[in-house]
Amino acid sequence: MKKVVLVTGANRGIGLALCERLLSHDTEGLLLCLACRNMQRAQAARSDLLASHPAAQVDVLQMDTSSVSSVLSAAQEIKVRYDRLDYLYLNAGIMPNPEFDVKAFFKGLFSRYTTYFSLSLAQNS
Repeated sequence: MKKVVLVTGANRGIGLALCERLLSHDTEGLLLCLACRNMQRAQAARSDLLASHPAAQVDVLQMDTSSVSSVLSAAQEIKVRYDRLDYLYLNAGIMPNPEFDVKAFFKGLFSRYTTYFSLSLAQNS
């Protein structure tokens, strides 16, 4: 029985290197699934992996970790394709929100109201 391994962000960088390493240790005992945002890059990574490990079984799956709906769709697809997951490598990063205002966050966090609220709770306990 093959081990089912899913790697997010597997089309380049650390994710692709991890896939290469996994296949170099156990080509025939793995069913490797590359979960990637960009399907063209995923297919290219799959081709590269199969070129160096022709006996490997490598699937691709569309998943964008910055989109909840994409992750939920991918989870449903995983349930359909595989009866289980043996290993899950969460390699894909999530880009920070460019609209997040760090200064406003910390100003609000340490504002007079927050300090007053914290003191009120401490006095009432």
